[in-house]
This record gives sequence, structure tokens and C-alpha cells, in this order.
Amino acid sequence: GSRSYTISIGPDLLARAGELVDAPKAETIALVTDASVAGLHGERARRGLAGTGLRVEQFTLEPGESSKSTAALESMWRWLAAVGMHRTDVVTALGGGVVGDAAGFAAATYHRGVPLVQMPTTLLGQIDSAIGGKTAIDLPEGKNLVGAFHQPRAVVCDTTTLQTLPDHVFATGMAEAIKHALIAPGTLADRLTAQSDVITARDPETLATLVVDAAAVKVRIVEEDETEQAGRAFLNYGHTLAHAVEALAGYAGPTHGEAVAIGMMFAANLATELGYADRVGVHRSLLEAYDLPTTGAGFEYEDVARTWVRDKKYEAGMRFVLLEDLGRPVLVRDVPEGALRKAYEAVR
Repeated sequence: GSRSYTISIGPDLLARAGELVDAPKAETIALVTDASVAGLHGERARRGLAGTGLRVEQFTLEPGESSKSTAALESMWRWLAAVGMHRTDVVTALGGGVVGDAAGFAAATYHRGVPLVQMPTTLLGQIDSAIGGKTAIDLPEGKNLVGAFHQPRAVVCDTTTLQTLPDHVFATGMAEAIKHALIAPGTLADRLTAQSDVITARDPETLATLVVDAAAVKVRIVEEDETEQAGRAFLNYGHTLAHAVEALAGYAGPTHGEAVAIGMMFAANLATELGYADRVGVHRSLLEAYDLPTTGAGFEYEDVARTWVRDKKYEAGMRFVLLEDLGRPVLVRDVPEGALRKAYEAVR
């Protein structure tokens, strides 16, 4: 349909980004990035986009979550107006999750929606957050409270950008790759175990294959469920506890990847408590292979439970994504308090 789009994955794609931007009526490309990504990849992206003969204008956000704010959004909107963006012109988001979320929401709302191309430069972006059309900004009251679904025209994943990621940012992406491997049927989990050395060393060819395979899991789920009813909830595996721990730590504690790793261990323990297949060992060895934590949530169970009640996914009772077995996720409601507490103590 009109909402389908091409995801291109491979090395050095920024150099030919222009050909991959699907925008026949555009005159201007607004390249939104952040200061650290601009220094690493901005020039290649600008040159690649300029190859189309279109005018390329660049807007540079401050790195970090503070750019997902109403203030940053207003400055982006006003800049789009100042450079004369029309509704057929294109916003390209070059960077990690923050840039994709903030630039994506600006594109979703400016002129009631202008074409967007996601150009994620992090592993998390390439396999997860840049696919599926979710965009958002934060409020002082909480993260991602204001947003929109705005499907991109194209997603351009230049796997060469993964070479420049700091280790902890790469590890966050690996936590999500492991999540995709655990919730999807197939051999991805086995390959992540077997290839941990090569992937950790960031062998270019292996990484490109990993991005293709992990992104395919997200694509398959989103295709079936574009606006997060049932299937898409499986992508929140490990995130119910992760979000609580991140919020309790004021987003200054564990990285997102570390929180998700602990959250998946919690889910594995909870599944075992409830009589599903015991796959705690598989979870542990996968996470340890990528130096991700398996315990260390750190807060009292009562505090975590209080946070859950306020979560935006809390409709008519908490629901947890658990694995009946590897590759077989289920949504479970009405989990007994005792099982929750016991599973939590195992990762605290």
C-alpha cells in the first residue's frame, strides 16, 4: 500500500543516500542530526543527499535526551518554516533514537505531516526504533508522552556507522537484537551465541547480516500490527521491568540495554515460575556473551510495582510478555503477586 517503504541495509549507504530517498516532488532535504553524529557522518550524508541535485539544509540538535523536548521541537518547526520547507519536501533523520524520535515527530506534525526518511546510525535504530513509524518527545512528567505514528518513506541503514559507536551504545543495540532473537522462531539466537566474538569485534559483514536478520523480526511483527495492538506488544519483551528500573533511576542509572537485559532475565524467571519452559540458562548465556548484566535491578519490589501502575501500557491490569518457549511469546495477565516478587528477587 501507500504506507509500504523500502529498508536498505549495507555498508557505505550514506554515500548514495540520494538515490534511496523516495521523494519525486521534493526540492529541499532537511537533514536533522545531532552534534556528535554530524562530526562523524554528517559530511558523507550531506554529500550523498546532494547527489540528487536537491538543496540540503542541516539542523543540528544537542546530543542526548534533552533534544526530545517541546523546546527543541519548536526550534525545529521554526527552522523548517525559515528554510521554506513545503509539504512535499523531505525530513531526513540521521542519528540514534533521540534524533529519529524528535525529527520524526517534527516531520509528523509540520504541515500535518511531511515525508520522512530515517537514517539510523546506531544498532538499536537500525534493527528497531527507526522501523515502524513511532515518533515521540518527552514531557517533564515522563518519556515519550507526546507522539505520533508517522511511517517513513524509506529507512537507510548504513552499517558502516556502527563502527564508530561507543561500546555501551553498541551493547544497548545488542540487548534489543537478543530480544528479537528470543521472541522470533528461527536460528538467530543460536547464531548470536555462536558468533558473539565476531559480532563483538564488529566484523562488517557479520554485522550487516545481523542487522538484516534482527530488523526482519521487527518488520514481520509491525506488518501484522502497525499500531501496537497485540503482536507488536511482543517487542516489549523485557521492557516492562526495564522501563520501571530506568524511571526509578531517573534515567541516570543503567543504560537502556542493561535495563532490557535485566528485564528479559526477570521475564525468563517469571515464565519458569508460571510453569512455562525454563529458558533462564539460555537467556543468561546469551546476555553474558555480550557483557550484558543478568542481575542488578537494584530497587525494592514495592517501588517497581508502584511504577508499573503508572505505565502507559497498563490497561485493565498489568500484562507481561513471556516466552512459552524460545520463539513463542505470549501475553500473560493477572500474574500472581508471589510469582512477580520471586522473579524480581532473582534479578535484584
